[in-house]
Amino acid sequence: MNKSVGRIGYTLKLMRHVKGMWKYLVLSTFTNILYKVLPIILNVIVSYMIGRTILGGIYNVWNLFFVVLAIIVGLVVMSYLNVLISHDMAYRILAKLRSAAYRKIDEIAPAAMEKRQSGELMSIVLEDVEILEWFYAHTIGQLVTAIVIPSAVLVILSMISPIIPLVLLPFIIALLIVPIFGIKKSNEQGLETREHFADLSAQIVDGVQGLKDIVSFQWQQNFFLRFSRTNEKYHNYQMKYALRSAGEMRLFQMIMGVGGLIGQFVSLLLAINGRMPISYLIPIFILCSAVFSPLMEALTMSTNYGLIFSAAERLFELFQSKNVVTDGGDKDAESVLDNKGDRLIHVSFKDVHFSYPENREEQTSQVLKGLGFEFSTGETVALVGASGSGKTTVAKLLQRFWDVDHGSIKINDVDIRSIRIEALRKLVTIVPQEVYLFNMSIENNLLLANPDADASHLHKAAADAQADAFIKKLPDGYETQVGERGLKLSGGEKQRLSIAQAFLKDSPILILDEISANLDSENEARINNAVKRLKAGRATLVIAHRVSTIKKADRIVVIRDGCVVGSGNYQFLLETCPYFAELIGEEYAE
Repeated sequence: MNKSVGRIGYTLKLMRHVKGMWKYLVLSTFTNILYKVLPIILNVIVSYMIGRTILGGIYNVWNLFFVVLAIIVGLVVMSYLNVLISHDMAYRILAKLRSAAYRKIDEIAPAAMEKRQSGELMSIVLEDVEILEWFYAHTIGQLVTAIVIPSAVLVILSMISPIIPLVLLPFIIALLIVPIFGIKKSNEQGLETREHFADLSAQIVDGVQGLKDIVSFQWQQNFFLRFSRTNEKYHNYQMKYALRSAGEMRLFQMIMGVGGLIGQFVSLLLAINGRMPISYLIPIFILCSAVFSPLMEALTMSTNYGLIFSAAERLFELFQSKNVVTDGGDKDAESVLDNKGDRLIHVSFKDVHFSYPENREEQTSQVLKGLGFEFSTGETVALVGASGSGKTTVAKLLQRFWDVDHGSIKINDVDIRSIRIEALRKLVTIVPQEVYLFNMSIENNLLLANPDADASHLHKAAADAQADAFIKKLPDGYETQVGERGLKLSGGEKQRLSIAQAFLKDSPILILDEISANLDSENEARINNAVKRLKAGRATLVIAHRVSTIKKADRIVVIRDGCVVGSGNYQFLLETCPYFAELIGEEYAE
């Protein structure tokens, strides 16, 4: 199949994600046809009756008046229904497509999303879906109308004189052929334009989210120059697309104008030579234009087909994206935990090999190469290693953001691949170094960890996290809106809220990503007290970046180039592991 044809198919294949909308499409198309047909009927009847009257025919004026009035009323009603039905249908489809796209992003996240820019996702969910409104609200009805009305008109004209449709047919064919030659270029330019818009969106997102850092590093000028180059590229592609579209439209107008003129001229010659009544002349002139008008409207939309089909392709590709892990497990959290109810946990990594999917063809791309270690309830194990050694990857594998290439990760001797993903992630809580809070109240942010928590549990979790005191000092307390990404709160306050979320979730496995690394001494002391409570009764894995954290761990696992090169307490490793001593000697701060 031609790729352009395939792109047309994308717009229709997307309908499987908006079940129940086909009947609206049919109804919208029907009303659009009636809306376009009624003016033609009105003009033909009026012109014919006027022509007969001028030529001496006698018609009841009142009959003519009521016929015309009925058609006008019908035209007004169909005009309203056409807009109402087509746009209501289109907006329903767009709303469902946006919801489906967001559900898909949620389904394939987080690992599958790491190779996509946030700006690209925003562009797909917002801009691409919005572009499709033109297709569902206008294009389908216009395409069907462009087939039905010209065909019907040609049949009518052939009944008057077969010469007229024969004269018009070459111009109709020309109008249909021209876009075929240009559709490939239109699709390519449309896709390129959307890609450059996605790049521009990504830079805007970066600029807004990283504004404080841009100002802090005095990088405004460099960022603006970078943004300007991207904006200029997008502008240039917009102009190329617009100029090509304008050129096509001028060509369409010329073909239609010449075709209509020749059709009308032939009709005039036929009437002069007595081969048809003079009273038919003006209605035929109208019908000659009516042949081309629906085609012209459809072709006018063809200048947008490149954007429409490229938007449909990008959205369809998103829907076709598959998660990098398959939820084939059948075990729930309770069946994995100790049956005595004490939630004892033993986590083991055995001979784990792993490469990120996009790099698996490269022999040297393995992040983990036979890694093995374990930790249990009541134990805090610190992962130590240089940047890129695989520490963060270990944490992500434990949550099954990816699956191991070889080896196994087990919880209480149960391979995590046999645990339902939802259940597995209930067993694991991560407190990140960089906390993300949503633009809603503190209470609602906390409830994300446990939607069923009541006020007493919520306040206790906040108190255990050393957060209750500062929350109560805020103007609206727990109802205080934190702002976008929690910008209204300090780093220490956000970190304590993240710890409160961990208390509420109450998972038996805890991952800490050096949560006090960027805090002042006062906040660090508070958070360390909160973390001490949080770790009690849990199996804790710490991604360590600071010597102070390493010293507090029950056991330290040293990773180098994806392998464990040392394991033990701080003093033991200093004496037995040269690489560990080297890291500490460099004031380990990776």
